[in-house]
Amino acid sequence: MDAAPQEHTNKISPVGDISHTGFSLASIKVQTGTADELEQILMQKIDRAHGAYRNSPVVINVEDVGNLNSFDFFQLQEVCKRHELFLIGVTGVVNEDRADALIRRRIPVVNSNRYTRIRQENLKPKIVTQFLEVKVPVQVPVPYEVKVPYEVKVPAPIKIVRRNIRSGETVNGQNCSIAIYGSLGSHARIIASHHVFIFGNVNGADLFAGAPKDASDPGLTDAVIHVQGEFNPSVLAIAGNYRTAEDLDNDPVLNRIRSQKSGVVVTLTQDNNLSYSTVNDFATTPQYAALHAH
Repeated sequence: MDAAPQEHTNKISPVGDISHTGFSLASIKVQTGTADELEQILMQKIDRAHGAYRNSPVVINVEDVGNLNSFDFFQLQEVCKRHELFLIGVTGVVNEDRADALIRRRIPVVNSNRYTRIRQENLKPKIVTQFLEVKVPVQVPVPYEVKVPYEVKVPAPIKIVRRNIRSGETVNGQNCSIAIYGSLGSHARIIASHHVFIFGNVNGADLFAGAPKDASDPGLTDAVIHVQGEFNPSVLAIAGNYRTAEDLDNDPVLNRIRSQKSGVVVTLTQDNNLSYSTVNDFATTPQYAALHAH
């Protein structure tokens, strides 16, 4: 009598490995990122290549595309399919805002080494230093000796951050201005000894410009706060003169400026009150000219 076959109870674990490869992909650079534009490029470049790219994987280079929020990746995939190509992702993404706009919509970012390196560099805060040279021409008659003022170089550094600031995160600019190319999360805090420039939205964050360095320092009263996007800070201060969100909401001048959605500039008056203006109105003031002279 044959013995019944024995059941194998030992399960075989799956074996796999993940490694970085050196595969090369054809990259199609677009300007607007529309389906019509891609169709024209493929007709001129791919269809005339006599099948050289047939069934090949490709990526779309979006480096020159201005607005990625309207970028329809999945429609472009269908265009590529009609030309016997497989669109697997996008490249040319050099900052976190553009990467987030794509990843939130489940569009794969397939950067080359060059664009990956640029994106990593953009994450690092940078200090840009400018020098103002002051020269005073003095005629020195001979044989008299005249003391001439020295040539003075005045540093005007700017700390530049090219990313969004997370909720609760603090960015300090000791002895410099701060420029943020991104939006601020709630309870984020920006503290600068000089000016503050935000090229994004501010909702529930604290902005401190002209911040005093110690108890004996009055702070920089000529400091400017410039917010290009939505303007809803929790606390706003220049040289220690502050306003809370409740104060800002009850200010009719500020509410009128905010309704125009063209950016807000905050300065300090001679009687230590915060003053608000649009970006265009501020550009006509002597303070704007003095700011750009540096």
